[in-house]
Amino acid sequence: MDDPENEQSPGTFHPVHERSGDAWFPGNESSSLLVAIQHAWEDIERLIVLRKQVADDYDGKLLLKYMAIELLSLTQMMDRLRTQVMTAEVYPTDQEPLYRGISSSEHAEAKEHWTKYSDAKNAALRDLTAVRNKLAAHRDISDWQLVMTLWDKLDTGLIEGLLKVIPPAFNHAKDLNIFEWSRRPEPGVIEVLGGPVGSSLFDKEGTDS
Repeated sequence: MDDPENEQSPGTFHPVHERSGDAWFPGNESSSLLVAIQHAWEDIERLIVLRKQVADDYDGKLLLKYMAIELLSLTQMMDRLRTQVMTAEVYPTDQEPLYRGISSSEHAEAKEHWTKYSDAKNAALRDLTAVRNKLAAHRDISDWQLVMTLWDKLDTGLIEGLLKVIPPAFNHAKDLNIFEWSRRPEPGVIEVLGGPVGSSLFDKEGTDS
């Protein structure tokens, strides 16, 4: 989320990569969701890279299993971000912006993105949840036919729909005026910022699985 035009601009908090005291820290739930979603997406992208490096089918399915777990967690955070966006106060596009809120045109565009996201999530949710509950977080020993069926479903078709629709919905949301950030550039000084910070978290509209 750093400003690419200014190498000296403070970064945005990241639980692994950016912990400096002068980083912009989330000031509300919407901002925290941006950071958490970025981190989860980063993990998924790393798993995709690792999967492309393996030739064994079983190794590939193992990585897809963990991708499915991460993606299920990501949808839970995306659902919360959707709520933040769609319940934000709306003002007419041709009127003065609110202190925190979105324009009617932004709301209409957001509805289109989140509808596509919801459709993709609903199509995959049952299988993603079953993979987590039967193959990963827990191991089902009562229905081996189901276990075999779920292992067979571990291919890119399980996740590719969501991988395509999450970035557009997120990239639209991140530029809305619903976020707050704060930082401490020096002792005794607190800076507060509203709105988006820096550039896109997703450099492309989706990722190849």
